[in-house]
Amino acid sequence: MQRATASVEIDAPVERIWEVLADFGNVSVFNPGVTRSHLTSEGGGGVGATRHCDLAAAGASIEERIVEWVEGESYTIEIYDGTRNPFATALATLSLAPIADDRTTASMQIEWRTKGGIIGRLLDGGMRAQNRKAIAGVLAGLKHHVETGAPVAARQRLDTGAVRIV
Repeated sequence: MQRATASVEIDAPVERIWEVLADFGNVSVFNPGVTRSHLTSEGGGGVGATRHCDLAAAGASIEERIVEWVEGESYTIEIYDGTRNPFATALATLSLAPIADDRTTASMQIEWRTKGGIIGRLLDGGMRAQNRKAIAGVLAGLKHHVETGAPVAARQRLDTGAVRIV
């Protein structure tokens, strides 16, 4: 499995950021790579919740489900289906850690294996760069949305300078 990790500091308490993340069906308000999103399961969040995301890439979509949930701290989603989905398996974890009462570190990690056996493994280098860019966009979008209250538009160019990629 390949892995990409990034983090960003957000000027908001954990509880405020968790409100945004826990609204699982509405990832499109902070993810510039998603044009529309909605729940495909009953209820809101928690293990087993599912959502559909239409991606900014023409004709691409993904289906995701929560496989781990720690209330107020983190969740892990599995990308389990989609159109133009290059992943054989993919898990993404979003987590929050308080720095001070009004400041939080938000982190995101994605682990994946591409489809296509040997050919897919050859493409992993390009996928690594693409996934690093994608998670930097997600975290920059989360920071922007939480700090300004404004939704992020699909393909919106955001300042990713504050995002630390590992």
